[in-house]
Amino acid sequence: MFEYLAGEVVRIGSDRVTLDISGVGYGLKAPGGTLSKLKEGSSARLFISHRIRDDQMVFFGFSQPEERDLFERLCQVSGVGPASALALLSHITPENFKNAILDGDSKVLEKVKGIGKKTAQRIVLDLRGALEKEDLASIVGSPAVAGVPEGPAADAVRALQVLGFPVVEAQDRVRRVVAEQSDSALIAEDLVRLASRRT
Repeated sequence: MFEYLAGEVVRIGSDRVTLDISGVGYGLKAPGGTLSKLKEGSSARLFISHRIRDDQMVFFGFSQPEERDLFERLCQVSGVGPASALALLSHITPENFKNAILDGDSKVLEKVKGIGKKTAQRIVLDLRGALEKEDLASIVGSPAVAGVPEGPAADAVRALQVLGFPVVEAQDRVRRVVAEQSDSALIAEDLVRLASRRT
């Protein structure tokens, strides 16, 4: 599988770029954010995704691998093709897109031309769970929260904070769950699940 292409930027169009790589011109479709970072005559490295369409291989280029990964995830959602995925990434930064998914805010996606209400809701539904798990995983090993000992409990407190719980409430919820559970081998994900359900 191709990971990236690097070469000289020959031409920048409204939705595509041409890279010269050892005398061969590669045409790649790209979102607006990526195109805005390129300059004709300069060198560039674009992380790519490719699709087979009408017996032709179509390349898509992105300035960051995270943006490419979001594109590929979007293309896996029913009813979302490469054109719609590019439109979304051209109008919403990867960070804002991720925040909209985690917040369940499908209306942000509906503002993009060609994305209807049902499609926007389907995108949120399909991607939210995976992005929440990644957020939790990224917290493990991060700097300690003041007053919370290291370990699964501290990781759980950090995760609850990401989910919107104030630190004092997060600490209290995790402390009560730990006190009630006989299984001392609970991992952070289990603690978050149990603590977030408390009333």
